[in-house]
Amino acid sequence: MLVNESVFDQCIAKLGHIPFEQSQGWRKYQERRGIKHLYFVDNEEQPNMACCGRVFKKHVIGKILDITGEVIKAELSDKVMRSFYKLLIEESGCDMITYNSKAIYEVDMEVALRRAGFNRPLGSRTCPLTIFVDLVNDNDRKRDRNWKRNAKKAVESNLVFKWVEKPTKEDTSMVCQMFEELSETKHLGYNLELESLYQLITSPNYRLYFVYREDRPICARIVYLYKDMAEDVFAANSNESREYSATHFMMDSLFKELAVMGATHFDFSRIPPSNNETDSVYAFKKASGGDEIQYVGEWIWSKKRLTPLFFSIYNFFIRKSHHY
Repeated sequence: MLVNESVFDQCIAKLGHIPFEQSQGWRKYQERRGIKHLYFVDNEEQPNMACCGRVFKKHVIGKILDITGEVIKAELSDKVMRSFYKLLIEESGCDMITYNSKAIYEVDMEVALRRAGFNRPLGSRTCPLTIFVDLVNDNDRKRDRNWKRNAKKAVESNLVFKWVEKPTKEDTSMVCQMFEELSETKHLGYNLELESLYQLITSPNYRLYFVYREDRPICARIVYLYKDMAEDVFAANSNESREYSATHFMMDSLFKELAVMGATHFDFSRIPPSNNETDSVYAFKKASGGDEIQYVGEWIWSKKRLTPLFFSIYNFFIRKSHHY
C-alpha cells in the first residue's frame, strides 16, 4: 500500500537491514535537491517488504518511479514478493518503474519480479556486483602485496585518521573541494553540493572521516552504519592524497574503527570491473581482501512496450552513461 513517510519509517524499523538509499538521511539529502518520494509497504501492521523511490516526469516517457534498494524480511516466499511488486505497479500511478535491488541475489526474487511483470532493462546503468569486507575475521592474508605496500607507505608518511564527530559547514566544504578534484581526475561529470551534503553527514547513521597530513585533510570518506552493516556512500580524495597512499590508510583505519563499533561487514556499494578506466576502482576495492557479491540488480516495468527502448536511448546515447 502507498503510505506516508512517517508510517514508512515505522514499518522499516521492524524489518531487516535498511540500506542507505532507503534511509531517512538519504531521503533528506535528495529532498534538498528538489526530489520527491513515494513510499510503499506491503502490510502496515505486519510488514514484510517496503521501499521508497523518487518520482519525476520525463518527456515522451511520462511519470517515472525510480527505486534503489529495499527493506525486506529474510526468506520470503515468491508469493509475498510477487504481491509486493504488483502493488508497486498498481498503486504508484506511474508509466514506468525502474527498480535497482540491493538484495543479495536469490533466484526466488528474480522469479517474483518476472512474474509480477518486471524485465531486465535494455542496458544496465549500474553494475550489480559489490564487495563485502568481513570486519570480524582477519583479512590481512587476503590483501594483495600492492595494498600492503601502499598501506606501509601511508603509515611512514605520518598520516592521521579521524572521525569528525560534529561536522561543520567548513568540513563539508573541504569534502566538496576534494570531491571536485576527484571528479575532474576520474571524469565523473558531477560534483557534490554543500547544503545537501551537510544535511546528509549530520543525519543519524552517517559518519564523516578524514585523513590528515600536517593537520590538513587530504582524503575523506562518508560511511553509513546501521546496526552491524556499514556501507560506502561517498569518497573524496585530493590529488595530494595519491602521493601518500592516503586511501589505503583510510580504509585500513576505517575497517578497524567499524569493527570496534560492532559492524561485522562493510559493503563497498558496487564495483565496476571492466576493460576501461573504471576498472581501477574495482582493482582497488578487490585488493582490500573482500569477497565479490551479486545484487539482484536492475529491473524495469512500463505501460508501453517501446518505453524501455526510449529510456535506453536517453541514458546511453543522450546522457552517454556508462553501459554495464
